[in-house]
Amino acid sequence: MLSPATTTTGDAVAPRGRLRPQHVRIGAVWVSLMEPDGGSEAAFNQWYGDDHFYAGGMSLPWILAGRRWVSPRDHQALRISEGNGTFQPPEAGRFLHLNFLSAGHVDDVGAALGDTIAGLAGEGRMYVDDTPRRHVFSRIQPYAGAVYDAPDDDGPLDVHALDFPFGGVVLEVLRARPGHDREQLVPWLMDEFVPAHLQSARAGMCLVSLDADLPDALAARTRRIPRAYGDGADQRLSLLWFTEDDARDGWEERFAPHAAEFDAAGIGRLEFASPFVPLVPGTNRHVDRI
Repeated sequence: MLSPATTTTGDAVAPRGRLRPQHVRIGAVWVSLMEPDGGSEAAFNQWYGDDHFYAGGMSLPWILAGRRWVSPRDHQALRISEGNGTFQPPEAGRFLHLNFLSAGHVDDVGAALGDTIAGLAGEGRMYVDDTPRRHVFSRIQPYAGAVYDAPDDDGPLDVHALDFPFGGVVLEVLRARPGHDREQLVPWLMDEFVPAHLQSARAGMCLVSLDADLPDALAARTRRIPRAYGDGADQRLSLLWFTEDDARDGWEERFAPHAAEFDAAGIGRLEFASPFVPLVPGTNRHVDRI
């Protein structure tokens, strides 16, 4: 596994590009693209926002942050998605749920999640039948690091990304090309590609995490989530661009060119890219537009 890209300051650790001492660190990013059946979007959103986001996530030990996002129809129209494979049909995965797991405790979270999911199911709180849905892309991804747009300012650190009032987030999923591997792709992204594009993307930071299968303890309790290893997870990674505004605005200049640039570099290819806006807790705002 790649170690996080960091600089050190005494005994503290700070992600690449920001020198403030940092003792609270991200160990993994829970990335979950979910798709409710047509007609059940509002019910799914209410169940997840009122119950599952908290009972199945934020209340667990060692989960340090979480936020929910949605992709309205006009955002889905901008998506980049390969013609086959995981991200099909292209509009699938209209809800994006993100959590940060504390460094040094990722396995603890996986075990606790497995027990929690089983307990909620026993209480009839998983809504398997009442709110039909599928996991398009659900992973607990080891964290590789962050790149910031202004490394020396007093802006948010990576641990603040899900609490800071960013206007949007863009999820990009890449895979290393044949003849290359993820060990080559990650440093190229973090040292060259991402720093060169943060300003044009109007993004405050970009977080990089490595695709991986679910921990065994969790996978055994969550049969609804497909296993990932057979899908080449060891050569895939995710980029999360946290944008100042709605990334739909100016998408053609800000993010659409990325696919061609990845192709030209010859190291990795883009499998999926989509803008999302933050859901407003406790409401169905935006849900009528998906």
